[in-house]
Amino acid sequence: MRTFLGFAVVMTLTFACVKVSEPDFPEVVINVEGGNSSGTCLKCDAAAMKGRVYRVTRLEIDEPDAFAEILNVMWQGDVKNNILNVIIVIDDAVAGTGTAFEKLSVTLGPGWREPKMPYVLPAPDGQATSDMVTDYCLLDGLSLNVDLAPYHGTQCQFKSTAPTSLYFHSGPRDAPLICSPDNQPANNIPISDMSIRMSFNDDCTAVKDGFLLGCITMDAADRICMCMGSPGTCQWNNQPGATYAPDALDDSCHLACGDEWLSFGSIIRSFGLQAGCLTPDGTKGYFVQAFFDAAMIPETKFNKVSSNDCQSH
Repeated sequence: MRTFLGFAVVMTLTFACVKVSEPDFPEVVINVEGGNSSGTCLKCDAAAMKGRVYRVTRLEIDEPDAFAEILNVMWQGDVKNNILNVIIVIDDAVAGTGTAFEKLSVTLGPGWREPKMPYVLPAPDGQATSDMVTDYCLLDGLSLNVDLAPYHGTQCQFKSTAPTSLYFHSGPRDAPLICSPDNQPANNIPISDMSIRMSFNDDCTAVKDGFLLGCITMDAADRICMCMGSPGTCQWNNQPGATYAPDALDDSCHLACGDEWLSFGSIIRSFGLQAGCLTPDGTKGYFVQAFFDAAMIPETKFNKVSSNDCQSH
């Protein structure tokens, strides 16, 4: 029942929210001689970690809290239906002493699935929607490498060692649910100056208590257009070259994408919310902050060849 307009509101309030202090991780101390009672991360093996793939299964905003409960339900629907896929691949894991790992190197990026259509997968009785997916893949050219170091020297919690970026891409590569032909890369929500933090469960089959904080520029927000109907129902022109004047953003989206598309930046401006962050080059933008969990994808369900729609090439 959820329409993509709901997703537009979710993303609007998410990106325009006020920055909050980074929350503390719960104290989980790992003892080299035998560990603590929870056993967190003590069953993780560095060699076994290499090549593991995780898909984000929970992604929710923290602010504004007055709307979070309603908006997060709508966003979670995109995650559940595999319309919004964020993939984490463990490229390398260096074993530690007082912590499970001394260093983690990961590939982070948006992905898609097979079957490509329909957008919303009809789940058979007693079967989870994700069970219908035969393959996940990273989309070509949109992934980035991120290094993480222990957040606390004796805890299995990790934080990126340098600012990075992330491209939020919903839908298949050739029919995305975000239309932004004048952004680079096109048809994505580009987040810059991003820090990421996460921890693992006891056997590293799941990522828990993840947190990300980043910035989307005002110019990028103005150039993002969103479908007013249900996923996949809007005609998609995808014509670059619109002017995106502040007082005519919706008109620009109609030119760039089609009559059924509205400007993300226009909605932000209608709320009267102000930019609150600066990118490294000094460009004004809106804060992004979210919490996430991720579950390991079975090896048989991940296409190791990065492609547009899980097709090898």
